[in-house]
Amino acid sequence: MLNTFICQRNSLTENMSGLNQGIRYYLLVVVVGLLAAALSIAFYLLYLLLSSLRQRALEYSTVALIPLAFLAIGLPYLLVNYFAKTKTTGSGTHTVLEAYHLTNGELPLKDTIVKPAAAMLTIGLGGSAGPEGPSLFIGGGVASALSKYFKIKADHRRRLFLAGAAAALAATFRTPFTAILFALEIPYKNDLEREIFIEAALASVPAYLLSVAVFGGEPLFGVVANTPLPLYEIGLSLLLGLICGLYAVFFTKTFSWIEKLSFKIKKKAGAATTTTIAALVLISSGLISIYTIGVGLDFVRAIIQGAAFNVLTLTLIMLLKAFATITTLNFGGSGGLFFPTIVVGAGIGYIFSTSLNVSVNFTVMFIAIGMAALLAGTHKVLLTPVAFIIETLGGIFAIPALLASGVSYLVSGNNSFYSLQPRTRLKTEELALERFYLEAKKLIPEKLDKITVSEIMTKNPVVIYQGATVKEALETFEGTKLRVMPIIDDDRHVLGVVNLENLGCVDLQRRGTRLSETVIHRPTLIKKTVSLQETAKIMIEEQQDHIFVINEHQQLEGVVSGIDIIKKIIELLS
Repeated sequence: MLNTFICQRNSLTENMSGLNQGIRYYLLVVVVGLLAAALSIAFYLLYLLLSSLRQRALEYSTVALIPLAFLAIGLPYLLVNYFAKTKTTGSGTHTVLEAYHLTNGELPLKDTIVKPAAAMLTIGLGGSAGPEGPSLFIGGGVASALSKYFKIKADHRRRLFLAGAAAALAATFRTPFTAILFALEIPYKNDLEREIFIEAALASVPAYLLSVAVFGGEPLFGVVANTPLPLYEIGLSLLLGLICGLYAVFFTKTFSWIEKLSFKIKKKAGAATTTTIAALVLISSGLISIYTIGVGLDFVRAIIQGAAFNVLTLTLIMLLKAFATITTLNFGGSGGLFFPTIVVGAGIGYIFSTSLNVSVNFTVMFIAIGMAALLAGTHKVLLTPVAFIIETLGGIFAIPALLASGVSYLVSGNNSFYSLQPRTRLKTEELALERFYLEAKKLIPEKLDKITVSEIMTKNPVVIYQGATVKEALETFEGTKLRVMPIIDDDRHVLGVVNLENLGCVDLQRRGTRLSETVIHRPTLIKKTVSLQETAKIMIEEQQDHIFVINEHQQLEGVVSGIDIIKKIIELLS
């Protein structure tokens, strides 16, 4: 009786301890949200001050654009290179995804202040980038610092990191639902990080309330009059979604190409040359149209409120805006890609409605649809754009925005601004491969390109021949330590692949059945001249733990596993 009482008391004590820890953890989430919001608001006020000074200077003389452009790129670059721990500028979202996937949500404390300050200088002085980049960095940095101080476990640390980023985004745009959904959707292209929903919500709501207390409750783009939407106009949203999806492919591929080009130029000509190139691009763009530089909030508000633009002129402005953003973020400036995408999407929507002579009453709808669709295609988020439109322009645009976003999301395929954005959540081995590959891609890309898959493959692998039964395949597995084998014909052409776990699911009475009638999977094949980098990339994207190597005659020569690549990358990194 006494032993039973003691066991019950110990169990109750453990439960109460777990409950107290849970309460303390969620209180910490709220604190992170409020601190992230407070810092984001402070930095945003700094941006507003700098932006106001820039506008006054340009009103006095357009010549001021020349020194401002050099300062917008040069100052942030110097600030980061002299004071930050990691000497990289660019998109804040890139850095947040990198920290989330590679370091379990750890960011250097020094960088939490230095890099957002650099980004605010970029956008405040006229660089083409968004304020959400530094905000995400601030929120993640605050969460990282508090996680270290309170010794939060690794899995909770990652959740808290994304929650802090979401809170900062909610405070910047006063859009809590957008921030919550962004935190769920941005880590992966085709999946949701569902576990962080509670943390994102608990951090974002108080952050939003604090932001409203400072800036007021008016939506980001002001109050928009709503009118009923006819079916014909909603149907046109599908066409606009297609256009935005195609533009998303162009936008993301150009960003990736310019990013690689900037590395080469910086390596050969130095940082001063890259800074000068970016400044000259900003000067040229700004002289053509002031709407091509800076954040672009004034442009979106102008077209929503009825400002008229010539279609050809606006098309040029949107192309220049995209190019100015790409150059700013790859040649020394810092900031975000979220809001520039919103600006370009709004312009595409306006061009679309004007070209089709759509009623003025529905122009705002197509502006909203353009924003949502381009955001979905370039960031690989589907619900976030709809939430953003609802919170900034009104719920009446939700359905057409969702339709267009879905089309753009599908049309843009696997293209995204973010290389550190896997398709789905990965299993343990796949996750290890992804992390080592991304680390190596950042530190030793040239080594990954020089090594071919033929150097690390297992030659003459154990195989199962065409026509084998399930029983014969199991007997072949029994004599090895393998769990995956290729199925080949007499000419060594790979017909399929079978794994041990699938064979184990076959009923005993069916083990005389041929493999071709049961559990064969499509193999992933590559040529033996393919680089280690491309092999790892294929494995991650297709979520394969084995790839089969073939020669020019399509005959099997070897097999590579995820562990083989991981071991080679560790060797190269060391």
